Amino acid sequence: MSTRRGLWTAWVLPPLTVLIVLLFWEAVTRAGVVSPLQFPRMSDTLVALWHEFGSSRLWGAVGATLLGWAIGMAITVVLGVAVGTALAVNPFALRSAAPVIEIFKAIPAIAILPLVILVAGATLPMKVFLICFAAFWPFVIQVIYGVQSMDQVVLDTSRALGVRGIRRFLSVSIPSASPYLVTGMRIASAQALILAVVAEIVGGAEGIGRNILLAENSGTSAYPTMYAYILVAGLLGIVLTGAFFLMERRLMHWHESQRNIRASNRAVGA
Repeated sequence: MSTRRGLWTAWVLPPLTVLIVLLFWEAVTRAGVVSPLQFPRMSDTLVALWHEFGSSRLWGAVGATLLGWAIGMAITVVLGVAVGTALAVNPFALRSAAPVIEIFKAIPAIAILPLVILVAGATLPMKVFLICFAAFWPFVIQVIYGVQSMDQVVLDTSRALGVRGIRRFLSVSIPSASPYLVTGMRIASAQALILAVVAEIVGGAEGIGRNILLAENSGTSAYPTMYAYILVAGLLGIVLTGAFFLMERRLMHWHESQRNIRASNRAVGA
């Protein structure tokens, strides 16, 4: 009985929920509750999505969005790990930098978009800068918490064994902080994708967002295509989030949190 309930929750319930939402969308538009000219039928949107799947325009837009996302995430992770670790091991530097981090974390990245467009134009660097600005602050906070949460016994043992410098950073600090790092990367990934699409819509950079804007400006007949690209952005977010969950499960298989999850799954299946 428990096994059936687990399978239902994991594999049947999510697709069923999506199907119900899509059918509700179709019913609302067909019943005239909202105007099909402004909110097209689900069936029309899926037809437009099917046509876009067969065109190079969709895949070029997805590739452009993913390129900006990937570059921004790479820069965010490298700088976040370096800066976060340096601040975590230096209490004076952390106290000095904490107000700056809190101030910049509270600034919406969209607020600086006009300035960035003025400097960089509707280019890939503009999109990457906005992604880094939005994703860096939550990630660096996770890095600081992760490094500070290291077990003191582990640190004392590494010192006693003569493990220092870059070797201690790679073999002790990073593995100990890895749960926080993975969580921070997952949060930063969502922020990065949102800012990539926003930068494309508002700033005009190539990608899914610009195709949404172009479809909107093409008139009501192109609204199904606009909503199709919105669905593509949502699907891309689901894929990236799922990829990070799989990465966490593979890379963190040794960690207590993953062992507890496996134990719970076995208990449900028993």
